[in-house]
Amino acid sequence: MAKTQGRVPDISDRLSQAFQSLVPLHPELIKGRKRPTEKEVKATSEAALQRFFDVAHEERLNHELGLIGRARVAFGLQQRLVKAGYPPPLVKQVLFAMLTAAFVGGKK
Repeated sequence: MAKTQGRVPDISDRLSQAFQSLVPLHPELIKGRKRPTEKEVKATSEAALQRFFDVAHEERLNHELGLIGRARVAFGLQQRLVKAGYPPPLVKQVLFAMLTAAFVGGKK
């Protein structure tokens, strides 16, 4: 258990950095237009979130996180994303989706 506790902040940091690079707080303009279409925003967001969930799943498997380790990583990620300026309701949705998509169940 002590082994996992030391890795939790590092894993949370990596996931936070991955999320911030994939889903920037202030996204750049798409193709030079001021406002992307709703379809473009949805497609871009879904693809970015899926990549983030894949990164989270890999972290979980690479570090063999148990239930408590997964919960600690999720809590650390929550704190980092809110501190980075993401709105708490968005962070809550992302964490719930991450937990169900990448952190639930055994190995693939």
